[in-house]
Amino acid sequence: MASKLQFHSRTGSLVTLSNDSQTAQRNHPTQEFNNGVVLSSETLKDNQIFEVKIDKKVNSWSGSIEIGVTTCEPSSLNFPVSATGFREGTWVMSGSSILKDGHSVIEEYGQDLDQLSENDKVGVMRTSQGALHFFVNGEDQGVAASSVPADVFAVVDMYGKCAQVSIIQNSQAKPSNRENSTVITNDVASQLANEFLTQLSNQIVNDLARNAESMAMLDNTFVQSNERLTFHERCGSLVKLTNNRRTAERRKPMDEFNNGVVMTNRPLKNDEMFEIRLDVLVDKWSGSIEVGITTHNPSTLEFPATMTNMRSAGTIMMSGCGILTNGKGTRREYGQYNLDELAEGDRIGLMRKSNGHLHYYINGQDQGIAATETPTTIWGVVDLYGMAVKVTILDRNDPSYNLPIPGRRTTSIFRQYPDMYDEEQQSSRQEEVEEFELLTFDTRCGSHAAVINGSKTAHRPNALDDFNNGVVLTSRHLKPDELFEVRIDKMVDKWAGSIEIGVTLHSSTELDFPSTMTNIRSGTWMMTGNGVMHNGTTVIDEYGQNLDRLKTGDRVGVRRKPDGTLHFYVNGVDQGPAACSVPEAVYGVIDLYGQAAQATIVDHSDSLRSPDADTLSTTETEELRFHTVHGQNATVLVGGRTAVRPNATGEFNDAIVMSSRPLKDNELFEVIIEKMVERWSGSIEAGK
Repeated sequence: MASKLQFHSRTGSLVTLSNDSQTAQRNHPTQEFNNGVVLSSETLKDNQIFEVKIDKKVNSWSGSIEIGVTTCEPSSLNFPVSATGFREGTWVMSGSSILKDGHSVIEEYGQDLDQLSENDKVGVMRTSQGALHFFVNGEDQGVAASSVPADVFAVVDMYGKCAQVSIIQNSQAKPSNRENSTVITNDVASQLANEFLTQLSNQIVNDLARNAESMAMLDNTFVQSNERLTFHERCGSLVKLTNNRRTAERRKPMDEFNNGVVMTNRPLKNDEMFEIRLDVLVDKWSGSIEVGITTHNPSTLEFPATMTNMRSAGTIMMSGCGILTNGKGTRREYGQYNLDELAEGDRIGLMRKSNGHLHYYINGQDQGIAATETPTTIWGVVDLYGMAVKVTILDRNDPSYNLPIPGRRTTSIFRQYPDMYDEEQQSSRQEEVEEFELLTFDTRCGSHAAVINGSKTAHRPNALDDFNNGVVLTSRHLKPDELFEVRIDKMVDKWAGSIEIGVTLHSSTELDFPSTMTNIRSGTWMMTGNGVMHNGTTVIDEYGQNLDRLKTGDRVGVRRKPDGTLHFYVNGVDQGPAACSVPEAVYGVIDLYGQAAQATIVDHSDSLRSPDADTLSTTETEELRFHTVHGQNATVLVGGRTAVRPNATGEFNDAIVMSSRPLKDNELFEVIIEKMVERWSGSIEAGK
């Protein structure tokens, strides 16, 4: 008889074993989300499936069970807090990705483990040929890795939502017919190629370390490379790369705040701009993105939890509003911006000039010299730390590069001009700036949806091929009595049903996007057809105009009134109260379902009338202000009343601002000059 499979007696610090060591549970699962790692008591036999059933889950966290194999001996192992922290001969399936020694080698593999429910099963097997297979509910997910050594232990991480698992004895799951095939999948071929290139790179680096002249020749080759800048495939253990490695995202952003270091695929050239855009932030942590340069080659670097931990020579990072060199502060106040105060959509760039000086750029504005002496061969570095979750490398040759940044906050502008306003004025004016922050869509959305047009438009690109997974949320909470209204731009005739709209307490960073929003069972109110649903249950059968009968050009909106009642609008007409006691902090949400293929947010920000007015068009008495579209070196504040050139000592032009509306006959357009600098010749110009 085959010996009974059990968990090893040594486990993560929060694990309790029971049922003759066949069941493991994570202690305090609603209070702690990690330290739930368990290993098999013995090494796996060839072609033996180690399978567990998810007994219990909690809803407190994101992320779920992780499973894999390791060559690490459990009796002498210093257990990491999660399976992705293993090094030296470990392969783990996390979500739908495969990680080797904490680094992603396959981004899209098999069924997403984070979507599994209680009583679902997951397994892992090493074949006699050294191939690694994972199983979900008995189904072989295919080859995940090759050349896996013998004598590996199974690893299970009861992470996040996963609170308890039990071993399934004598599993009947079988590998697919692909098991004995000699065909290598694209993912495995890519992995083997990456491993070969890494080994080759290591060999080259070791050889060149003994030959300074050859190293200089290689540096020159690197620097002269015209290869497009992307992120290097080797990165921090929690980083996921997408968009042809132009976008980097930190996994589990609500649970983990570090291990998000990414580097460029090649060294930067002199006078080459390395620029990224902040795509996603979360509010849970302190600290945010850090950007800089390093001499360390990503092919050989043991990635730190955060780049400011690097103490060896050759690393310069901007963190907050300071500069750190090799982990130590060298400039306490640099530039006019604090990276911790930047918003989604803001841009951060750096450039090593031909004279060796390092400059940073915030939204295109040169912040001056950050360091005067930099090495010849440097890689760009981004640390997705704390609040920073997702970034994308920008290309200045992209036609959309200079589009205005939608809904950008201006919280850091007052640090640039501390003497312009006293503290009380700063507070009141900042509140006014926040009040008129543009409403946009969040770029995180359903799998069949995409956000375009400066985050003002959402669409389902393949609307004729699929009818759901088109959920899109606003990028911020709706303000008190704010109308969230969209215009239907495109429709298709193939499907039944159409657009759905509502509000939810869930943010896009914490929501596991459903196929349709009416599947959400908490904190959500939706109008669908001519009914209203709360948490997936119909509460009003007959309400207002039927949304399924709307046409292209029609508008639909939702508003939470100050008394907590929820009202829906069709073409500006209030359909009446639909719900009561709705909490304040809600996001707007639309579901581009069925016939609805594209919708754009109706911008009401140009009107500064009371939001009680349903009609928000410009009137004859509208106060004269600055327009929200302006030159790239200008910023408009205080609801359009004030315009500034933030980097006034570094840039002297590209700061044109215009009035928000045409001038009327005999109307005086007048401004007050509030601040000047002595560096430049020339001054303000005015005209029409």
